Amino acid sequence: MPVKILSLEEPRSMDNGTIICEGLVGDETGTVIMSFWNDECETVENGLTIDLKDARANLVRGHMRISLGKHGSMKKSKSGLETIKESINLSDIEYEMPRMGRDGRGGRGGGGRGPPSPWSTLMKLKRDTGNRKYFNRDEMSKEDIEAAIKEMGGD
Repeated sequence: MPVKILSLEEPRSMDNGTIICEGLVGDETGTVIMSFWNDECETVENGLTIDLKDARANLVRGHMRISLGKHGSMKKSKSGLETIKESINLSDIEYEMPRMGRDGRGGRGGGGRGPPSPWSTLMKLKRDTGNRKYFNRDEMSKEDIEAAIKEMGGD
């Protein structure tokens, strides 16, 4: 499936030496955050359209991300995408993590969509304003997140 890279964060190094960069990718149905790992970070750039094969979707702290995983691949697309539906970002939605039943399969779902979490609000503001500041959710308290939202002009 072809997707266009709409924005990319600067690559960052993790404690184990792995390099990761995240970017917003989209097509005519919507957008989602994609994680690029190691060498993939060197081959992507803003505005590039890539063809994804066998990419996978994951929930990271309740928010959707896509990546290539072990079996996926990407290559530069021979055609560009003209229309991107930026009004829908699947990574802004907070999903409930599936509950595992005793048999190892998913349990009953449930729960509806409530108001967005403060983290979701902050990430949406970051994208909407084009702010390039890096926020680490694991190192921020609820108060830190709320202060960052106010700093960027949110409620």
